[in-house]
Amino acid sequence: MVQTAADITGKELTSRELWDLFDSEYLAPRTPYAYRSHQLAASTDGADSERITVQVENDGRLETWHGQGSGPIDAMVKAIALPFDVLSYEEHSRGQGSAAKAVSYIEITTRSRRTLFGAGMHPNIITASLLAIFSAVNRAVAQEALPARADAARTGT
Repeated sequence: MVQTAADITGKELTSRELWDLFDSEYLAPRTPYAYRSHQLAASTDGADSERITVQVENDGRLETWHGQGSGPIDAMVKAIALPFDVLSYEEHSRGQGSAAKAVSYIEITTRSRRTLFGAGMHPNIITASLLAIFSAVNRAVAQEALPARADAARTGT
């Protein structure tokens, strides 16, 4: 992506141009799935798991997905119900202090072993993580590495 942009312009890219490329490729909302909101609840049965309910706009239709997993990321992956696994996850702050934004990066792989990345940025670290998952999944769907529809209902259990 960066090399292509540099080749097109025939010059070295500025830091602003690099940021704009990153933002448009990873942070800008994409389709088919757009995050709207979520609720996260810890298991009360001693199972040490978390349950997520997420509101998603799916090609213009508002849907509610549910998932349960070992943590927010695992629960979200199960709620999405598409054939991919998380390979790695990183996070850091952008700025200083308690008002700094969280930036999350995720690497996923599909059943065909296609590796893709996603990124999310938000003041809430959980929301940044969920946005990173949506970024990776939407990029995978756009590149036809994942199907646009889940095989099963999105109950995530």
